[in-house]
Amino acid sequence: MKKNIPNIITSMNLLLGWTSIYFAYLGEIDWAVGLILLASLFDYLDGFAARKLNVQSALGTQLDSFADLVTFGIAPAVIVYFVSTLSLFFVEKEIEFWLFLILGFVPLLGAIRLARFNTVKEESSFFIGLPIPAFALITISLTWTYLEYNSWMVNIANYQVFLPLSVLLISFLMVSKWKFISLKIKNLNFKSNKVIYIWVISSIICLFLLIIFGNIFLILPIVLFLYLFFSLINNFVS
Repeated sequence: MKKNIPNIITSMNLLLGWTSIYFAYLGEIDWAVGLILLASLFDYLDGFAARKLNVQSALGTQLDSFADLVTFGIAPAVIVYFVSTLSLFFVEKEIEFWLFLILGFVPLLGAIRLARFNTVKEESSFFIGLPIPAFALITISLTWTYLEYNSWMVNIANYQVFLPLSVLLISFLMVSKWKFISLKIKNLNFKSNKVIYIWVISSIICLFLLIIFGNIFLILPIVLFLYLFFSLINNFVS
């Protein structure tokens, strides 16, 4: 029974991703986004449980990749598609089809990222290419920001156009050779983990500023933006 616990947790991740797609289809985007957030917790717990119980297996690795592809690759793309088609710009069925086809590159690139992760040994201090869970969290953060703040965003740009294009561009980071921050640190030494410390300290400062100005719900998008920013900057200064 013990050896099946991580796989059960992974299965919950997959089911939450599948259910997120259903809610996106219904137009219940808040629920769809929330389920991906919950699934990300299960994604962390399955690996944690496997290591603590010492029951890591090839089956668990493959199941985890399938779950991640559904939850963090397919589901976010479907959410972005349904949010984007709310725009009057996408009433034409032909345009909707091409949008759906273009967003198909998201799970495709996610699948390549996962396959590479399973076959190429990566250093624990960083990831090669944007991890697919991080991509999903960035995507739903962009989506959630639109849903909450679309009144002023529409005034600066048509966000229903900006959203899928941004997600598509970010998805290519998954198959890039750039290094991205990993929290699997071996020690607390500042010099060897300075980019992580800078990211965490910057996030804490932003948290206090958001509390002061009453926009606490923006913390997740900002923390994820800072993750992207410092990861990319680190590739050029390290």
